[in-house]
Amino acid sequence: MISKQSYFKNRSMFGYYITLRMQSGLRLLKEIGVFRSLFLMVLLGLGILVLCKVPNRWMPLLFDLLVIGGYHLMRKDEAFLRSLTRNVKGFFLKEYLLLSLPFLGIAGIRGDGLVALYMLFAGCLMPFLRQVRMRTKPVRLRFFYAGNMEQIRMFRRTGWIYLILVGVSLLGCLHGNLRITKVAMLAWGIIHSGAYCLEPDPHILLKYKNFKMLQSLEWKSNAWNATVLSLPFGGMLFALGFRTEEVLFILSFEMAFILYLQGMTLFRWVCPADIGRVIMQVALFIPLFVASCFIPYLNLVWLMLIGMFSYVVYVKWSTVWR
Repeated sequence: MISKQSYFKNRSMFGYYITLRMQSGLRLLKEIGVFRSLFLMVLLGLGILVLCKVPNRWMPLLFDLLVIGGYHLMRKDEAFLRSLTRNVKGFFLKEYLLLSLPFLGIAGIRGDGLVALYMLFAGCLMPFLRQVRMRTKPVRLRFFYAGNMEQIRMFRRTGWIYLILVGVSLLGCLHGNLRITKVAMLAWGIIHSGAYCLEPDPHILLKYKNFKMLQSLEWKSNAWNATVLSLPFGGMLFALGFRTEEVLFILSFEMAFILYLQGMTLFRWVCPADIGRVIMQVALFIPLFVASCFIPYLNLVWLMLIGMFSYVVYVKWSTVWR
């Protein structure tokens, strides 16, 4: 039985833990700046508004499970917390219930008492679930990718998503719905660009003799990856016949996909900050990529951006090749 002194000690320790978490969050907001923090706050408010208005009553519960479940599976501080308290599960229980409060509030606004009860049950059950550690072994599939380690890293992390998208597209093709295939192609284009969303290592530039060599290898790598990985989707679009609409979409998609990857490749050297790349992805690159798949003339905008990024990279990193 836990003594009264131990109970108050655990209670105060949890307060220190929450204070530390809040200080870390405030420090992160200070690092990314006021305007970016306000932008994130606006996105968070819009997300809450959408969850309050969405017709499906189970959507708040789904997002609640994604938040606390993903956090529980990814956390790595259990050993540290065991050095501070014996009741680690109690720590997790309180923290997950705090994380569920916004979703409980949404369920209360919607008047869904049953959904709120399920959220409380999930928050109480989650600390007692075993954490699943995903271990993947690198598989050499040289035909499917070309490029540096970022491509290998991307395939190891998102290869299963690619297989799911191909499977969903196949089901849509069997039912004569090609729109599903097109949506899957757009989704994979956005996911594939994640290979260039990490902060680059400047030492990678030393592998290249000059800027021209860097550009040449990146163009070849992106063209190969975009073409090879689009072959299954293209085959499904042409399975029901070579219609002009599908042919034009494939050509526009391939061109936009290659330019999108090349633009992301160069922009990571222009803006090494993670938050800057995320904002540009959401605000400009992703909408432009989707639009240019249906409006080929917008690829001229990509060419202009790539030209600007190429000039900035050449000026910024020219000392590396001197």
